[in-house]
Amino acid sequence: MKYPVYITHHGNPRYRGALPDFPEIDVEGDSYGELQAAAARQVMACYDRSARLVPPPTTDMAILQASDVDLGNGIWRFFDIDLTGVTSSSVRIALCLPKRSVRDIDMTASALRMTRDAFVSMACANAADRSAQHRDVRFEPVAKSLSEAG
Repeated sequence: MKYPVYITHHGNPRYRGALPDFPEIDVEGDSYGELQAAAARQVMACYDRSARLVPPPTTDMAILQASDVDLGNGIWRFFDIDLTGVTSSSVRIALCLPKRSVRDIDMTASALRMTRDAFVSMACANAADRSAQHRDVRFEPVAKSLSEAG
C-alpha cells in the first residue's frame, strides 16, 4: 500500500521522514530509498504479531497538508510499504457511534498521539479491567439503540 511520508532535509544528504498514519514512526536516511526501507522495517516491527490494526493510508492531500506533520519545510511522497507479511491478532469490528462521541474520541486520541483504533482499544481494555474487578455489579446500558442515545 502507498503511505504518505513527509520528508524534510536535515544535513547533506540526510533526510527525515514522518508518517502521519503511523505517528510513532520517524525514519532517517541518506536517500529516499533508505527512508522507504526504514519505514517498511519500522512498520513491520510495530505491527507484525501485535494486537494493533494497520491503519489505512491517508490519500487526501488537503488532509495531509493540514496535519501537524506538515510544517511547510518539506515535501510529500508516497512510499509503497508491503504489508502482506504483517500478521495481527486483532479482529476488525464495526461500531456505529454518535458523531459527538467520535469527535471526542478523535480529539482525545490526537492529544495522546494515538490512532482512533488504538484509543478505542485501550478504552475498551480499561473498561473490561474495571468490569472484571466488580463482577457482582450489574451495569445497565444508557441506551438500547443509537436512536435512544441521541
